Amino acid sequence: MILRSRRATRWLLTSLLLLALLVASYVRYAGSVPLVHGGTFWGVTYGVLATLLVLLLTAFGLRKRAYRSTWGTLDGWLQAHIYLGLLSVVVVALHAGFRFRDQVATAAAVALVAVVATGFVGARLYAALPRRLTRVESNLTVDEISAELNRLSQAMERLSASRSPLFARIARDLLKAARPRRLAGWRLLLAAGAGEPEPERDRETLLRQLPEDEREPMRQVLVLYRQHRELHLRLRYQQRYKNLLEAWLYLHVPLTVVLIVLIAVHVAAVFYFGAV
Repeated sequence: MILRSRRATRWLLTSLLLLALLVASYVRYAGSVPLVHGGTFWGVTYGVLATLLVLLLTAFGLRKRAYRSTWGTLDGWLQAHIYLGLLSVVVVALHAGFRFRDQVATAAAVALVAVVATGFVGARLYAALPRRLTRVESNLTVDEISAELNRLSQAMERLSASRSPLFARIARDLLKAARPRRLAGWRLLLAAGAGEPEPERDRETLLRQLPEDEREPMRQVLVLYRQHRELHLRLRYQQRYKNLLEAWLYLHVPLTVVLIVLIAVHVAAVFYFGAV
């Protein structure tokens, strides 16, 4: 299931009932005409229904931003958006009689499938990512985390100043290891575990390499390294999850606009050429 809630179950059952009624009406309609196509009475009826469904689905974006609206709950709108979106694909197929020959109509159908598919992915993201963000969110903003990371880096550099070359090299390596590798955030997002394993570091071996008077400063550097790495990991989680949600919108919303334009062109062409 997409979202396990009472509203999800209710809309699933409602969509299955509507699907059964649509299939029954199509079977009766297909047996009463010599050629099934979108220009018949039932074909136009399915087309009007599909257009209304698409317009209703786009209204979810408006409702999602109407924070003070009391017209239904946001979760109810989301469930309707998901299941009616899946149902709209079936209605379009019934409208065309499963015969997609017109280029504009075919393009509109493909755009609808793309919108519904990206919408399904978006629903899964909005269900999963906020829970992950809750586990990693802190009281610090992104700017405050960045400032703290800079403070920790500067503290490590200050402890390394006027030390032996070996001390400075170890501190540099630690600071480099604390920074993420390329595309590390995407690997964290797709990985099943908590993220990248921390590099194995034998603390005592590091300390034994240094003179006695530099071991205590190195212990402080190791503490700062741990804090820096954990804070950087938190920042990567926050930014990657939020960026992924924004990237999904940059795909789903333009596809929706293209779909509406194609539907408008298709309807205009039908009336212009008198295909009804």
